[in-house]
This record gives sequence, C-alpha cells and structure tokens, in this order.
Amino acid sequence: MEKRDHVLDMKDFIQKMMDDTTETIEGMRSDIETKIIDYTFVPGRDIIETDDNIIVHIALPGLKREDITLDISEKYLKIQAKFDTEEDIHGAYVTLTDKKTGVIKRAIKLPKKVIPIEATAKFDNGILKVVIPKLEREEKFRVEIN
Repeated sequence: MEKRDHVLDMKDFIQKMMDDTTETIEGMRSDIETKIIDYTFVPGRDIIETDDNIIVHIALPGLKREDITLDISEKYLKIQAKFDTEEDIHGAYVTLTDKKTGVIKRAIKLPKKVIPIEATAKFDNGILKVVIPKLEREEKFRVEIN
C-alpha cells in the first residue's frame, strides 16, 4: 500500500509541476506579445520594379526624418528608426500620459542587384520613398512583325 501511495503522490507532484510550468509559460507569452504590440511595429513596404530602377515605399508614420537611418547594399535595404512619443489624455478628473520609446528595424531583400551609391531617398508625410538604379538594366526593343 505504501508504494502505491508514493506513486500517487509523485503523480500529483508531477501534475502540479506541469500545471505551474504551463501557467508560467502562458504568462511569459502574454507579456512578450504585449511588449511587441505596444513598443514595436514592422513598417509596411511596397516594392516596385521598373526597367531601370527598384522603388521602395516604406510607411513610417509619426517619425521624423532625422531619426531614420537608411543603409543600402547591392541586395538589401536596411532601415532603422528611433521613436519617442508621448501622448496626454485629459479627462474630467484624471490626466493619463502614454510614453513609448523604441527602435524600428527592417531589412528588405531587393529583387535585383542595385547600385547603392546612386540611390535617392525622400521622406514626406510619413512615407519614405527610395529609388535605386538596377545594376543590370533591362533594355526593350519593339520589333516589327512582317
């Protein structure tokens, strides 16, 4: 009988340990998700390929031009932007302040090799537009059909 009680005690102990571990992991997952949503975001992007250029539009709403760093290589465009926002919400009895700081990073693989030194960038109304000439440009010729 003692052996059976010991096995049941061990089974209960292991079950409690598993429940505690699951609860801890669930709490950690929830905390990580909240931090990701509250303090970071991945900026949206749009890539357009023309005969001569790769044009990339990146949405960076609420950021300032001086807080954005742009690095371009033959195959990648890398963006890093710092943000520091503070918003006051005034109520009848209470004023709440929400302050968020962080860094946004995004690496975008370009569809073709480019000439980084000839790239141009313009930041207007929260949209960063980068135009990069292709290394190998496509030439098209119209051929008459007889």
